[in-house]
Amino acid sequence: MKTKIMSPWKKVLIVAFSIIAFAVLVIACLTADAYYEKYHKSHYWENLARPISANILMVEGYRGGREFVRLKDIRTDKFITPKLQHIFINEFATEDSLVVFRTFDRLRGYINVNTGKIIIPAQYNRAWNFSEGMAAVLKDGIISFINSDGKPVFDATFPIYYQDDYNSIAPQFHNGLCVMRSAENKWGMINTRGEWAIEPIYNSIDAPLHGFRIAQKGDKYGVFKADGSLALPFEYDLIRFATDKRGFIIAKDGYAQEVDWNFKMLVPFVYDGLRQLYYVCNYRDTEYYDEAGNLHAEEPKYWRYDIGPLSGVMDSKGKVIIPAKYYMIHIVNDDLFEVDVTSGGDCILINSKGQYVGKCE
Repeated sequence: MKTKIMSPWKKVLIVAFSIIAFAVLVIACLTADAYYEKYHKSHYWENLARPISANILMVEGYRGGREFVRLKDIRTDKFITPKLQHIFINEFATEDSLVVFRTFDRLRGYINVNTGKIIIPAQYNRAWNFSEGMAAVLKDGIISFINSDGKPVFDATFPIYYQDDYNSIAPQFHNGLCVMRSAENKWGMINTRGEWAIEPIYNSIDAPLHGFRIAQKGDKYGVFKADGSLALPFEYDLIRFATDKRGFIIAKDGYAQEVDWNFKMLVPFVYDGLRQLYYVCNYRDTEYYDEAGNLHAEEPKYWRYDIGPLSGVMDSKGKVIIPAKYYMIHIVNDDLFEVDVTSGGDCILINSKGQYVGKCE
């Protein structure tokens, strides 16, 4: 049986037809894409646009399974940037015209929000918005500070600890000071020359609020003023900003109070939580049934109150009988309590006067 051999001309026609068909398909796809872009996608962008300067809008889009942003000049009605993964306009509430952008390969650089022009190309693993004329950038595990030209401001560099620094305080200057961490894993504050103005000996230093920074040194807390001087010494068991932003909650020797920004008392006694103390080892139930089968609840004699991670005891009238100095408290009987003296659960027994009785069994 003879095999039919396809003529060369027929092969040429098949190849030519395949190429033409593929070209038509590509053109159709591009035409459909352009149509969708013009009549659907652009409308979607406009609906998600917001002004970031006098003449520039930041518009958001979604395509190919990913979201993106880019800038548009309202004077020309044209997009002036490529598609970017993110632009950090309000990340750290800066007023500088240069802000951080991130590309889809997760590198960061700086863009001018007034012109849409990329000033410093994407090259950093992490970058923070400018403050007081300089910005912190992370590259190859090292934080340095640059000016608006992308040049180092000073020679000093600082390490980053990946396990928590991505969610910790932003390295930005306020009143000429910036919180920074040392190679020894301690926090301090540097000045605009990259020198330690506040030595790195602290467990933590918070972002400023109302001109104050709360800091922790060992197991004690204190407060810095805006210029780096001490507003409160490091002798408090807990200090935090009040939730209503009108001052501080300060705790010492098991008692806490709320003070204003001048450290004048607003509320003499405050706590974070209050709950009934339950007896251990079923010493006595707080609920019982009478002979008629009716359930009665005994009014608790003692209550546990919490200040941060520490707990104390007050009676049913609100009088403190044991200050909040312990990590956990259980009642054994009306004059005996189990308390944890460390967060690890080291337990001792104390009486209702707070006096040591012995170790827990």
